[in-house]
Amino acid sequence: MDNKKKASVRKTEEMPAPMPEETAADAAPRQPVKTLRVDDCSASIWPRTYSVKGVPTTFYSISFERSYKGRNGEWRYTKSFDLGSLGKVITLCQQASEVIQSLQK
Repeated sequence: MDNKKKASVRKTEEMPAPMPEETAADAAPRQPVKTLRVDDCSASIWPRTYSVKGVPTTFYSISFERSYKGRNGEWRYTKSFDLGSLGKVITLCQQASEVIQSLQK
């Protein structure tokens, strides 16, 4: 059993430590730095800051979503896209790429 505990300690030591502002941000709900919309489709750009070789570095990821009205008339959201939405997703990818490039300057 001692061997298992030691292996588990090694794993946690190898993981990169989050930046101090990430720890404080974990208490508050995360917000995207930008949300782009094309009709019923949207792309949200999320920052992630990590220490890379002792230097704080921000990486960005993108999540996509499509909105629609459900049977009861309320707005619903999905991460699935039909053929009619693919052009919108491509446009959102291009726009998100431009936003991220401007954020990294």
